[in-house]
Amino acid sequence: MSNNFFEALHQIATDKGIPRDEIESIVESAMLSAFKKQYGAIENVRVAFDRDKNTVKIVTKKMVVKKPSNPAEEIAYEKALKIQKDVNLGDEIYVEENPFESFGRIAAQTAKQVIIQKIKEAEKNIIFNEYSGREGDLINGYLQRRTRDNLFVDLGRTEGLLPAREQSPLERYKIGDRIKALILTVQRSSKGSDVILSRARPKFIEKLFEMEIPEIYDGIVRIVKVVREAGLRTKVAVASDRDDVDSVGACVGMKGIRIQSIVREIEGEKIDVVEYYEDRKIMASNSLTPARIKEVVETSEGGVIAVVDGDQYSLAVGRAGHNVRLASRLCGFDIDIKTEEDYQTFLNSSDSRALVDQLFSKDMDETPLEELPDLEPRVIKILEKSGIFSVEELVEKSFDDLMKIDGIGEKTAQRILEILADVVDFDEDDEEDESGDIDENNEVDEVDEADGVDEDEDNPDVDHE
Repeated sequence: MSNNFFEALHQIATDKGIPRDEIESIVESAMLSAFKKQYGAIENVRVAFDRDKNTVKIVTKKMVVKKPSNPAEEIAYEKALKIQKDVNLGDEIYVEENPFESFGRIAAQTAKQVIIQKIKEAEKNIIFNEYSGREGDLINGYLQRRTRDNLFVDLGRTEGLLPAREQSPLERYKIGDRIKALILTVQRSSKGSDVILSRARPKFIEKLFEMEIPEIYDGIVRIVKVVREAGLRTKVAVASDRDDVDSVGACVGMKGIRIQSIVREIEGEKIDVVEYYEDRKIMASNSLTPARIKEVVETSEGGVIAVVDGDQYSLAVGRAGHNVRLASRLCGFDIDIKTEEDYQTFLNSSDSRALVDQLFSKDMDETPLEELPDLEPRVIKILEKSGIFSVEELVEKSFDDLMKIDGIGEKTAQRILEILADVVDFDEDDEEDESGDIDENNEVDEVDEADGVDEDEDNPDVDHE
């Protein structure tokens, strides 16, 4: 009985992938539970395994007495002599028992339940450890059953769940169909380990690219970003550090053979593979494929305006706006699509003028006063205290404006203007327009010949180079 028991037990362990040491630990726990159920104590008990004979024994330490009152801790003298011939009353000896013969029906049932429970727990742990380490990998299975919205996939050792939210609207399956999916998460539950699958995530597309395109698998071409609306369209930005590699061509393949195998896997969903660029305008233009873009203009809010011909507008926007929406997600900034006519109307609007003002005010870098040569730190502190922090603000000040600042005298003001005249390039046309103003008596404003700076000049241009 013991041999048959162990053979069956090890067969179950082999099928479920449970190590032999863990099986023995399960049996030991079951035997101790059964012994406690029958005798009420386990302090003087241990379980001994004979791996060569594939047997298990219960070993208990018992005291030799004439008439035992507690079978769990005492043994009759006559029985003790059969085990050890030189035993005396009051001695303690170790007694081996076959649990399959000594256990009653209730104790045997207890052992059986413990073994079944422990094996299930061990199997749950093995499955969890195996699949949790594979999160983000692809796995193949077969559709086993379905509920109204969810699909249950046979993965071999366990069952995977493909929820409705992780399915593509284009896909339809029958019982027994092969399903390739991404292992999204593995969660512990009261029934075991729940393996959640996905075919709708961008990561699923990324893994398909790695599987079908050797250059991506080898790292020659890298996937920068994937965005997807399952069932509608997927956009993939790729790049390569090697100049001799066409990253997009490597993904598409000869006559599109590589990309077509991926498209077939996702039931004909459109895939746009574009080359990644750091340049925002080029990246925006690429991401709006298959539409042809005529011009891309950056906005002050950080987005861009893409100008297209009228016949390209619907293609650029896409059905329900999905193409421009995916392009914006791929680039990481907003993209506004306008036809040429709409863009010309926009240029003539007040919104456009405000946009231009914001662009210039935002993009123009201010030059610190410290970059002016020969301008003393003491003077810089005085200017900053008066609210002048950049060269651009300083050139707007006239001689009289400088004289009004506390701590700046005539010589200091003159020196500041001389420094500005040496390092700042003024637009001659602006100077002529502004310094050559003629009043009603045809009198020309006087120019300070010593400085070469018109004190009434308000807005000279500054060369930031």
